[in-house]
Amino acid sequence: MSNSEELLTFAEELIREKMDNYLSDLQRTVLLTTLQENKKTYDQIADECGYSPKYLKQDVAPKLWQLLSEVLDKKITKFNIKTILEEQMRHQEPVVEMLPVSFAVSSPTSEKGNILLVDDQPENLKLLSDLLEEQGYEVQQAINGLIALKAIAVSSPDVILLDIHMPELDGYTVCQKLKANPQTQDIPVIFVSALDEAWDKVKAFSVGGSDYITKPFKTVEVLARVENQLKVRHLQLQVKFLQQQLEQKNQQLQQLLQQL
Repeated sequence: MSNSEELLTFAEELIREKMDNYLSDLQRTVLLTTLQENKKTYDQIADECGYSPKYLKQDVAPKLWQLLSEVLDKKITKFNIKTILEEQMRHQEPVVEMLPVSFAVSSPTSEKGNILLVDDQPENLKLLSDLLEEQGYEVQQAINGLIALKAIAVSSPDVILLDIHMPELDGYTVCQKLKANPQTQDIPVIFVSALDEAWDKVKAFSVGGSDYITKPFKTVEVLARVENQLKVRHLQLQVKFLQQQLEQKNQQLQQLLQQL
């Protein structure tokens, strides 16, 4: 892990501990780019990520620096953040584990998400796959519902983009099967369809869909909706991670009490 990535991880840990908050993928990109001392402008970052420069400069970046200012109790800008984080890391007291770890605790998923695309039209799969892979997401593809269910059984994605009209199993049926399975019921499903009638959207949400994108889709909309659902998914995994930690501490406490 590079120094800039270590600083990013350290900053995110401080944000979670002090503010009970998390960075969005776009905020994380801005911060990492700054820590790498990359000379990219906000316009360049926005263009690479598929967002408008105005949105990044007037909303994303100001909120990022304000959040870090509150966490670090100093006025933070893109010009001083690396120096301040490095100083903070040097003075950070090491965490001392008082009890031995008796079993491993799994950590949440990686920074970028694993996305499964399900569509019977190869051109749609390629278009979405290229778009998401450019943003650093790991992408899997399934040409129909049956293949999708088999792929999910092997490795659960973080988010599923699911077409509605497909042969054999339509998107509604695939989503119902996922929500009926305790192992897959929490995976966010974003329906992607040319259908734009209110009834279609109501049915999509009624079978467990988390969001709905209408074709032809816009790049910014797809990325924003995927990022939003990934944030929800990561929060769910954080809760499970914390529950595992709590169970571990309880077990360690019981072991300690038995030794007294």
